[in-house]
Amino acid sequence: MDSENIQVLKASGEKEPFSEDKVRRSIRRTRIPKKLEDEVVRHVRDSLYGGIPTAEIYRHISEYLGNSSYPYTKTVYGLKQAIMQLGPSGYPFEKFVAAILSRHGYTVQTDVIVSGRCVDHEIDVVAQKENRRYMVECKFHNLPGVRSDVKVALYIQARFEDVQKGNEKEGIKPFDQAWLVTNTKCTTEAIHYGNCMGMQVLGWSHPQTGNLQDLIESAGLHPVTCLTSLTDAQKKKVLSRGIVLCRDLLEDKGGSLADLGLTPDEKSHVEKEVTAICKQGAARFA
Repeated sequence: MDSENIQVLKASGEKEPFSEDKVRRSIRRTRIPKKLEDEVVRHVRDSLYGGIPTAEIYRHISEYLGNSSYPYTKTVYGLKQAIMQLGPSGYPFEKFVAAILSRHGYTVQTDVIVSGRCVDHEIDVVAQKENRRYMVECKFHNLPGVRSDVKVALYIQARFEDVQKGNEKEGIKPFDQAWLVTNTKCTTEAIHYGNCMGMQVLGWSHPQTGNLQDLIESAGLHPVTCLTSLTDAQKKKVLSRGIVLCRDLLEDKGGSLADLGLTPDEKSHVEKEVTAICKQGAARFA
């Protein structure tokens, strides 16, 4: 069967034609050699059948990379899935977004109580850069295919307007902009509404440049949930210590790996994987 005529099943339930170009673009983000890229694409093409879920295509790519001579690229490739593992609550994702913004030069505070004109509001992240203040609201989804709809944008805008009136009443410098940040996608209606109201809508692949994936990968800010060398329980323990980035583990010189029950060899494996991920991210836009 010609791969161009094969329909793939997206996480949203929609079908679309298989795109080799889309597969190549996703693989290239790992910076693997062209020869390995071609091998992965051939492997995917050989595995195709009508109605194949995109999750199965992802699994084929991930397993092939993990068994290649560049095994740590599997970790980098699994970024989107790793972020979904920050759940089930949205709290670690809020910390993750704050850490990303901090690494990009923002001063950040999390879980800030701000008085509105009518009621008090808990803001996920208050970010400031170059004398501009941003009210950042994070919408986390732990399932692929789930989108933030216009009701989410309406809710954030209503909170933003009440907070602005409260700041004005108290004589406090108002926020310059509201942000909606999500780890998946927003509906077209939510994006249109956000743009109309002057809101920054930041999704996994929106806008086309400077989206959440770009902000993460451009600075090598992969979450600790990327790591294949830690169990889920160990990752949760690291997150509970306020460590959300692999880069934090690197700079912590392994201190946060204490009491995880790791053998010296296992700890060495974790440290090698962390170093490889951070180097991969640092080199991506070098």
